[in-house]
Amino acid sequence: MIIALCGFMTAGKTLAGEALSEKTGKKVIDLDRYIEEKEGMKMEDIFSIKGEQYFRKKEEECLGQIVETMDDIILSLGGGTPMNPACSEILRQKTRCVFLTCSPKVLAARMLLLQDGRPLVKDLLKGSTASTPEEKLNLLEEWAVKKLKEREPVYKACSAKTVDTSEWDIERIVGLILGNGQDHQSIKDDA
Repeated sequence: MIIALCGFMTAGKTLAGEALSEKTGKKVIDLDRYIEEKEGMKMEDIFSIKGEQYFRKKEEECLGQIVETMDDIILSLGGGTPMNPACSEILRQKTRCVFLTCSPKVLAARMLLLQDGRPLVKDLLKGSTASTPEEKLNLLEEWAVKKLKEREPVYKACSAKTVDTSEWDIERIVGLILGNGQDHQSIKDDA
C-alpha cells in the first residue's frame, strides 16, 4: 500500500514522510524531488524556465509512474498535486492519502522561514510591498487562507484521513497517520 501525504506547503509532508519511513521501514518518495531528478533541474528552475503548466503535467506523469511501478512506500506530494483532477483521482484510487492540515498562521511562519525552493512564496513576497517580517507574515497568512479555501475540499476529497500538524509533535502525527485517530469523514467540518 502507498501512503500518500497531501496538504499545503510547509504543512509537514516531507518531515512526516521521513518520520514514517523511519518508523515503518518503507521507502519515502518526495514527488517534487522525483520530478527534479527526472528533469535534471531544481523545481524553481523548472517553474522559471518551463513554466508551471509544464511542471503540473510532469507532476501528473510522474505520479502515474510511481503508483504503477512502486508499492508499499510513503509518498510525499507537492502542495498543488491534488488540484489536478487526474492526480486527485490517482490518489483516491491507488493510495491511502492523508491530508496534513495546519493553521494559516503557522503555515505563514513556516513559509517565511522555509521560502528557499518555494517559487510561489518567493514570487509572492517579491511582488509585494511587504518589507517587515510582520508584514510578510500577514501577507503569507492571507494568501494561505485564500489558497486553503480553494484547496481543502480537494485535499479532503482524495484523502482517507485528516491530521492537524499545527502543533509539531512528530510522534503524535505519525501515530495518527498510521491509524491511531479518526477518519476526516467523522470529524465535523467547521469551515
